[in-house]
Amino acid sequence: MTPRILVLGIGSPIVTDDSIGLRVADRVASLGIEGVDVREASTSGLDLIEVMMDHEVAIIVDAIITSSKPPGSVFLLSEESFTESVHGTNPHDVNIATAIELGRRLEPERMPKKMHFVAIEVIDTKTISDSMSPEVEKALPKAVDTVVEIIKMAKVSDS
Repeated sequence: MTPRILVLGIGSPIVTDDSIGLRVADRVASLGIEGVDVREASTSGLDLIEVMMDHEVAIIVDAIITSSKPPGSVFLLSEESFTESVHGTNPHDVNIATAIELGRRLEPERMPKKMHFVAIEVIDTKTISDSMSPEVEKALPKAVDTVVEIIKMAKVSDS
């Protein structure tokens, strides 16, 4: 049976701050929270539809560059935060919002009913390195705590 809650860390393990989503997922996995499926993805777009299927709640963790907050800021976003970014484009290069929308149209009963996005403001998504910027590194515990709180809320609402 598929666990009800999915934590999906997205990023690249070899690109400086882009690894934050993977690192959060790794820390959450190390907690061994029952009923939680933790996955990592170094891809985006259509490949993520299958990963999300058959979970009731998905918590997606990724880097974000808004330039509106200091690096290391942790954002909790809803699915509605991305409605403006859903678009028709090359199907091999769709963003997460478009992939979710497509998944919901193709397999509505198998896609998560609730989606949460934990995004961490980053500085550098171009440099090849296995180290993150100090400001982003400092945000790791807060991002993990944010994910754990969402998991707790999801488990309470299931009771």
